[in-house]
Amino acid sequence: MNPQMDLKNISKKIGRLPTLPGVAMKILRAMGRDTPDIREISEIISLDAPLSAKVLKMVNSPFYGLSNKITSVHQAMVYLGLNTVKNLALSFSLLRTFEHKNKSSFDYVQFSKDSLVGAIAAKLIAEKTNRQHGENAFFLGLLQNIGLPIMAESMPVQYEEVIMKTKSNSASLHEVESQLLGLNHMEVGEYVTHAWGLPAKLTVPIGAHHIPGRLTSGSDDIESLTKTLHLSSLYIILFNGSDPKVDYAEIENCIRAYGLNSVINNSATVKEITEGIKNLFPIFEIKIDEKKYIDIIEAARYESEKLSSDLLNQVQSQSECLDQLKQQVGLDSMTQLYNHDRFMEILHQEISRATRYKTPLSIIIADVDYFKSVNDFFGHQAGDHALKCVSSHLKKLLRDSDHIARYGGEEFGIILPMTPLKEAMQAAERLRKAIESEKIIYREKSISVTMSFGIALLENNRKVDVEGLIKMADEALYDAKNTGRNKCCHYKLQNPEKTQTSTVLVIDDEEVVLVTVTKMLERLGYAVLAAKSGQEAADLLHQKGIKIDMVIMDMVMPDTSPDKILNDIRDMHSESKVVLTSGYNLSSGGNENLLKKTNGFLQKPYQLAELSRIVKATLNN
Repeated sequence: MNPQMDLKNISKKIGRLPTLPGVAMKILRAMGRDTPDIREISEIISLDAPLSAKVLKMVNSPFYGLSNKITSVHQAMVYLGLNTVKNLALSFSLLRTFEHKNKSSFDYVQFSKDSLVGAIAAKLIAEKTNRQHGENAFFLGLLQNIGLPIMAESMPVQYEEVIMKTKSNSASLHEVESQLLGLNHMEVGEYVTHAWGLPAKLTVPIGAHHIPGRLTSGSDDIESLTKTLHLSSLYIILFNGSDPKVDYAEIENCIRAYGLNSVINNSATVKEITEGIKNLFPIFEIKIDEKKYIDIIEAARYESEKLSSDLLNQVQSQSECLDQLKQQVGLDSMTQLYNHDRFMEILHQEISRATRYKTPLSIIIADVDYFKSVNDFFGHQAGDHALKCVSSHLKKLLRDSDHIARYGGEEFGIILPMTPLKEAMQAAERLRKAIESEKIIYREKSISVTMSFGIALLENNRKVDVEGLIKMADEALYDAKNTGRNKCCHYKLQNPEKTQTSTVLVIDDEEVVLVTVTKMLERLGYAVLAAKSGQEAADLLHQKGIKIDMVIMDMVMPDTSPDKILNDIRDMHSESKVVLTSGYNLSSGGNENLLKKTNGFLQKPYQLAELSRIVKATLNN
């Protein structure tokens, strides 16, 4: 409704409209300034002792979950924000306007209860769907039916008839209002709040919250808040109605129609609203009907189970198809093992489960030794065949409850739920021996391979995420590689002094090399700085507050000489170790003197294991 359009009509029908209480007018006036002053608004609220007391009770309630006790309105604004406290103050002052009225059969106590349920529901819904509306949602939920007491006070006789007719038939209250009075409480609420100076994004949703479909245009904020109010109005009906099963089903349908079923759990929201009622009703001096709300929760739980069962039966065939599709998408096309993404997804689930139930969980990262030699000697098709055979053999040797994936290239990831470290080591050793003894036949040629295994345990007393657990298994695998291959090693927690993160500066003008080496070092647990030119390297070396433990630098940089960079390193970071890299053999270019000034040399291209070995050795020397 356009407030200007029906101004005369509304004024004629309901006479003089209520004005805002003095404190509310002062708050809105202060908020209307270009730069609202928090201290000014807190002083306005604090001057009204009952109002400030209620605001402080509210912000200290479990509903807002603040860990520290708030002792002043100004402090509340700092913790909750200016708008939230402003809206709470307006809510209390506006509801106070309609307390203890007895002009008609209109139930002002029930109106207060319904308003508060709507406010709690609106805030909870906004927090799940659009958090930026959270600070306004409570206030808006409280005001959504403000037109009801205004109409009941302004036309008590006519409104008596509305109440009686609504009770005697199944029509909605706003439909009966429009039929008998020519306007409804949504229109009155929109007009009055507009007259009070509230913005359109708050007034328009009030004018459409029972029939959101009437909105033909408006901003995304208006549409979102209107849907939030509509859902909150349905929760008011649920907590005030006579048939909670029907009301619950209507909310469920509405949530699905709005596409919000992935973020709003109806049954859980009913419980959350009930908790909010228990926390906030006493602050508003409203009695709680414990039995009524227990019955509503039980009805919600029953309907949730029933709807879930019906929905499951309805989409069972579709679900099976989706499961098959998901299974196919999550498989590696060559080996038919899980792919990397599916492995990460399952590992995340298993870590959550193991953490929740405090059960052991181990993982293995395994790698085929010298696999490049298989490809070079027998050909890539033979290498693919060998990978398929290894995959099949590993899978057969694992339990049904275990998960195995092709982690990447010739690397495999294995998840062992409910498995302590000792049993995981035994399983890895069993796999190692089986692969070592397996003869792979390809076009009448016999191929023998071995594998190295790194094992890590998710310990109950350590907080480790997916990446952290994989990194632990990786480190164990590199230990196996660096100490001879064809063996199993488990992750060993090192001395804290030795596990302090070292910082490595990588200098290389080839972007692909720079990115690759950076990721390799990060995977090994180092802090990495990267420079793709001599000038960038100089800037980093001269930057204060940075400790660089090691530098890996390409010996040929287009914009500077290696001697210049080495001089900068010695001037600014005299303790830093330096390793040169090149695609050419260092001795072939007559650069033996350059090598003497550094701590080592890496011939490009190099593997992760080789990089790990030389970095560890260089830093420890």
